[in-house]
Amino acid sequence: MGAVTVVIRARNPIGGVATSCIADVTFSGTYAAGGDTFTPSQFGMTTILGILPLGPAVGSATTGRDVMPDLTNSKLRLLDSAAAGSPLTETATANQAATVARVLVIGNHPYI
Repeated sequence: MGAVTVVIRARNPIGGVATSCIADVTFSGTYAAGGDTFTPSQFGMTTILGILPLGPAVGSATTGRDVMPDLTNSKLRLLDSAAAGSPLTETATANQAATVARVLVIGNHPYI
């Protein structure tokens, strides 16, 4: 299991009492079942309230995957569909070093 790399693109784009950021997340070359790990500090926060994908995670010009946050375990998972009409399942491809997802992260909410 690997860990993601984070590049912050904007801070507090939605305003309000919580902290928010838009970030590009690059997955690891050792992606394993359950997803890659993250820490709130990678996003400049101490707690994470939610992570919203802003489109698919792109691995190449022809590859896109859905991002599913697992906030309880501090992981981001990549989901694929094998065929039209099939439910999404986690990718079995270990090397995701070229896969990047843009996400909106909301955290540090004072009332939670």
